[in-house]
Amino acid sequence: MGRSRGRPLRRDPARRTMPLVLAAVLLTHLGGVEALDCGLGEYPAGTECCPMCAAGFRVFKHCTANSSTTCIPCVTDTYTDHPNGLEQCRPCKLCDEGANLVPEVACTHTKNTVCGCPDGYFCTSVGTRDCELCQRYTVCFPGSLLRERGTKTTDNVCEACPPGTFSTADMPYTCTPWPEREEGGPGQGEGGNPGSDRSVATIASAVAVMLLVAACCACVWRRRKRRGFVPPVQEPGSGQQGQTLMGNEDNGDKTAVPAQERGAGLEEIRLE
Repeated sequence: MGRSRGRPLRRDPARRTMPLVLAAVLLTHLGGVEALDCGLGEYPAGTECCPMCAAGFRVFKHCTANSSTTCIPCVTDTYTDHPNGLEQCRPCKLCDEGANLVPEVACTHTKNTVCGCPDGYFCTSVGTRDCELCQRYTVCFPGSLLRERGTKTTDNVCEACPPGTFSTADMPYTCTPWPEREEGGPGQGEGGNPGSDRSVATIASAVAVMLLVAACCACVWRRRKRRGFVPPVQEPGSGQQGQTLMGNEDNGDKTAVPAQERGAGLEEIRLE
């Protein structure tokens, strides 16, 4: 007789998901046990709740069922600022020189570096713990006064001197009144500024002095030129004009006088 074939057996889906549900419940239960068992000042390490290391220390070896946590101090340029279960201390912060920052409070084993501004600078960007960017104070130049001095986080406030006053130094707190203008004398110029008349007089004086010096130099040069002049010496027979004696008859007298004559030498001519 032939065997009859029946329907294939179907597996129950619930049987396949049941192990997964049990595993999830077990993990949740174990996690709850760890969170409840580790109290304040402890940290989880495997299946143990180990005591934390104090600030300034780090974990060298975790605790076991028979031994406590082994802690060692942080080395130079590292720190921990609270009880911890860290295996490495945190590195100290370096102040950015490009942002004009300098260490305001140095780093220790228990505190991080606090950055601030050097002398002559103020902080323009304050972070959560310290300054992040510094800027140089504004300088109040002559002609202005310092109305409000800057602080660690604010700049100097400068203000122009009122009309009729002036300042000659940097960072003055007050301006000095201009002296009253005397009649016919130099004083303030237009707009209460340093006198333009005084500037014109100064320039005119300088030009006059320069002209006087130039005139003196010209006179001295001419005198030296005259003293150094030497007339040319004429040689006999050079073909140039020579002097001869010419007779001059006046009232019957015979007198020999010099006369110009072209020739090789000088001759005396008597007129009778």
